[in-house]
Amino acid sequence: MISTIIDWLVGAISTLGYPGVAIAMFLESFFAPIPSEMILPFSGFVCARDGMNIYITIIVASLAAYLGTLPFYFIGRWGKNGVDKFLRKFGKYLFIPASDLDKGYKAFDKYGNGIVFLGRLIPIVRTVISFPAGVAKMNFGIFSLYTFLGSLLWSSILALSGFLLGENWDVVGGYVSKYEKAIYVLFIILAVVYLVRGIYKVKKER
Repeated sequence: MISTIIDWLVGAISTLGYPGVAIAMFLESFFAPIPSEMILPFSGFVCARDGMNIYITIIVASLAAYLGTLPFYFIGRWGKNGVDKFLRKFGKYLFIPASDLDKGYKAFDKYGNGIVFLGRLIPIVRTVISFPAGVAKMNFGIFSLYTFLGSLLWSSILALSGFLLGENWDVVGGYVSKYEKAIYVLFIILAVVYLVRGIYKVKKER
């Protein structure tokens, strides 16, 4: 079933262009099995093949990814009980186990609002981070800014990779999986740097 959905989305991108990219990335934001590391490089390849504008494609993908995070954010605003009820009822259809949500809560508790930006670049976390952001009543404007910027960075890296690699676009997913641990380490380092800078700034202002 999942492979059928992915094949349909890939076909939609080829046939519909920008709207196909928007549909695929909107669904990818809350339906965990849809891999952005396949959708985005393929979108970049389609740009190279069919003459679509790569920059418009990246913006469309980023906006659609941001919009796809909003349902989980607003569900989170109901509180943890609301999230738990939602996942008990619909989590199995979205392939979101409680363990993945726990990772999102731990990441948010540890790194604060900044993980909303960094989380868009981390598999699993990117799907569930909107829940704890909503539960914490994170400012909607800041949530929107961090989510869009994180989505923009992720979309740019993967779509441009597919654009430059052309028919070899599918190797991108392999590299993402291969270096997934390195990506985790890199983003943890970035998160620590972000926190240290924030603490230093606060102390300096005091």
